[in-house]
Amino acid sequence: MSELSVKSELKGDVAVVSPSGRVDSVTAAMLEKELEKALRNSKRIVLDLKAVKYLSSAGVRAILKASQDTKKSGGGVRLARIPAQVIETLENVGVIQLLQTFASLEDAVASF
Repeated sequence: MSELSVKSELKGDVAVVSPSGRVDSVTAAMLEKELEKALRNSKRIVLDLKAVKYLSSAGVRAILKASQDTKKSGGGVRLARIPAQVIETLENVGVIQLLQTFASLEDAVASF
């Protein structure tokens, strides 16, 4: 059974989206909807991946779509607190080089 929860909050003019659990082919749509909702509130999104246990290619697509959508409006997506298993996935698919990553949530928010 796939389990995912996603919290969102605004820190100033930056939307912080924090998924928790597994982002797989079943749950990636939930993450994508939360990212779309965050984009309605801010063109700057920080994705806090600290609590992500697994990230599938469907999850990677959701992140890339959000990145493309924010860039169209002059914003961007930053990744923060990425667990080792998720970094490995992002490296394997070549995405890690496309997005800015940060060890802390505060640094990611401040990067805007």
